Amino acid sequence: MKKKLLAYLLLLVLAVSSLYGCSSTKQEDNKTIKKSADATTEEEKGRYIEYPVALPEMPSSETPTRVVRNKEKQFETYSYDTEKSSYKRYILKADQTWETGEAGWLNSKDLKGYTLNTLCIGEDGNLYAALTNYNNDPSSCKLYKSSDNGLTSAEIPLTYLTEPAYTGDDQTFYPYIEKMQVLKDGTLVLSDMWKSNTLLLYSQEGKALGTVPIDSQKSFIAADNTIIAASDNSSQIIFYDALTGKITKTLDYTFQPNGVAYALRSDGTLLTGDSEGIHRMLSEGTLWEIPVDGSITSMSMPSRYIENVYVGELDPEDYYCVFSESNIGLSLIHYVYDKEASAVPQNQITLYSLRENATIRQAISLFQQKNPDSRINYVVAMGNEGGNLSDYIRALNTELLAGNGADIILLDGLPAQSYIDKGVLADISDVLKPLTEDGRLLSNIAESYTKDGAIYQMPIRFAIPLIIGPPEVLTSISSLSTLIDTAEGSGKPFMDSYIPEKLVNDFLALYGEDFFKDNKLSEDDFKEFLENIKRLTDNIGKISKEEYDQTVAPESYLFRSSMNYVPLTAGKTLAVYAQISDITDSMMPFALAKETNLAYSSLNNTFLPSGIIGLNKASKNPETAKAFLEFLFTEEVQSANLYDGLPVNSTSLKKWTDEVNDDIMVGYSDQEGNDFTAVWPDKKDRHNLYQIATQVNKPITINQQLNDILKEQILSFLKGDTGLAETVNAVKSKVNTYLSE
Repeated sequence: MKKKLLAYLLLLVLAVSSLYGCSSTKQEDNKTIKKSADATTEEEKGRYIEYPVALPEMPSSETPTRVVRNKEKQFETYSYDTEKSSYKRYILKADQTWETGEAGWLNSKDLKGYTLNTLCIGEDGNLYAALTNYNNDPSSCKLYKSSDNGLTSAEIPLTYLTEPAYTGDDQTFYPYIEKMQVLKDGTLVLSDMWKSNTLLLYSQEGKALGTVPIDSQKSFIAADNTIIAASDNSSQIIFYDALTGKITKTLDYTFQPNGVAYALRSDGTLLTGDSEGIHRMLSEGTLWEIPVDGSITSMSMPSRYIENVYVGELDPEDYYCVFSESNIGLSLIHYVYDKEASAVPQNQITLYSLRENATIRQAISLFQQKNPDSRINYVVAMGNEGGNLSDYIRALNTELLAGNGADIILLDGLPAQSYIDKGVLADISDVLKPLTEDGRLLSNIAESYTKDGAIYQMPIRFAIPLIIGPPEVLTSISSLSTLIDTAEGSGKPFMDSYIPEKLVNDFLALYGEDFFKDNKLSEDDFKEFLENIKRLTDNIGKISKEEYDQTVAPESYLFRSSMNYVPLTAGKTLAVYAQISDITDSMMPFALAKETNLAYSSLNNTFLPSGIIGLNKASKNPETAKAFLEFLFTEEVQSANLYDGLPVNSTSLKKWTDEVNDDIMVGYSDQEGNDFTAVWPDKKDRHNLYQIATQVNKPITINQQLNDILKEQILSFLKGDTGLAETVNAVKSKVNTYLSE
């Protein structure tokens, strides 16, 4: 069975000045109405509570592949049995038990070796499926229809599926139908992976009936003879009448990264489901309402992708959603209105971060699901529009030093040591030490944040800067001067190419403590750093003014190589480095080490912490805050791979390194046509990565404000605009001004 890897990043923009506000109160662009926590009194009652619907119990050889609702409004789960190479169907009965049935229409002899791509119940009441045989070379796709409720099936002849979609140098690819719907008149509505942003309309006799421009990365549904989908520019929901070939209605909508699902009620009310919740637009309405708030349900989990939303069979204000989740599979959730529940949970805390954090978002959803009387208001200061970092930090500092502010603070990018020195953060060793003592929390990570028996901060994820090169390079990285001596002595460039701002970011992170200790700048050590970084850039080679002026992403991109591995394989360069945030990040570096017979190691036993949490000493609800802090380190949270770092939970880390996925291959090619590919790392390399992860003990501390000051002057020096002494004096002046603030 083919698996999809989904990486989700949910971005939320909020003002810093309202640290206790809810996630969103009004979206002017979409005219969305949503009741805020601040507007709700204790007397107000009524909100939606979610109840997971257990999928049918299956043998270990079976995997659920689809959850749909049939024309009798019953939920059906389709599964695939790898031992029997066949599909099975389960039907949810009124007593909430699953009745086992057969899926004969998918198991005909003509479909032997075919895998289900997608399945739907057409508006004409028949069953339809698209399947692909990956064993054929090239692979081929077929459409099948069942008119007798799944007992038998027949192929829909479609010449289009036999015509090449793409022909490369040595391989031909044919259409791949990844989504489909069927209109009431039997018209097939097909989304072909090879036809970007286009729906194909065909009769069941194979006649082409036209195309519809949409965003094919979003879902779509059929309602009678109307197609409801995202516009091709992803700014609106469109209603396309297939009989007239015209768009009859449009609705402004902001689409979220982890999918959207639609349902149309019989009265014309449109429902959408996404990470923000379930939205509702009346037939003649102009305002979106959000009856189900995603921020206090599991709908907001970044790991979840919404597949379908359904209206309850008895109550139109009753909802069901089907989700798919990486490494977990399908789930069915029932949303029921409870008139006795508090409209907004009364037990609330606030969590503040400069930027969105996927694991935090995931943990909030899970925690609230387990604790429906609790709510964690997640305030993200910096969104897509960015802004001046100093302004955000200054506003936060004002709140914190006044004894206010969020209960929990995500310290990434913030002056954490200053908060510790000024008594803003509380000692959380009573939460974390038991986790370390019983082996749940990696001791090497925990001990690196323990000072005089107290713990004021702790990361929930971390990454490993890894270097690949000859032994003499690996042993020379303890100091910048030794590293450059080795590079110059080899007669080769240390690396192939670089963006100056990125190189300065990386080496400031690695060696910044050499010249900045105890919150003071050592002029002599900084002068030596400047001389060495100039030697390094000279060793690598000259670059253009445009490259000097190029900017790079935030600190999360530290130690991410340019992916230009080919020069190392050709022996033209000395080393490369990479940031390992998950197992897939290690695929290319480990393959490179094998290809070149070179070694690899961590950079000075350092690690890059992320999601660094701290507890505000002035928290008004420390019990709930500490309960959430402890929850962050559970296997349930840590085992989810959201591509934002390695887990600090020891069991979760072991699970990650034991995982095998032979369906993934990554590759790189340069402008000269050289290429390099890699597959899933073998057991030995995964074990080595685990050993490195359990030994690194030097957190790389990033004070982004301070680094920005240093970086500006260092780049000016490297570019030749300022001399050595002038640069040192400029940095000293700016640093003293910063420290005085």
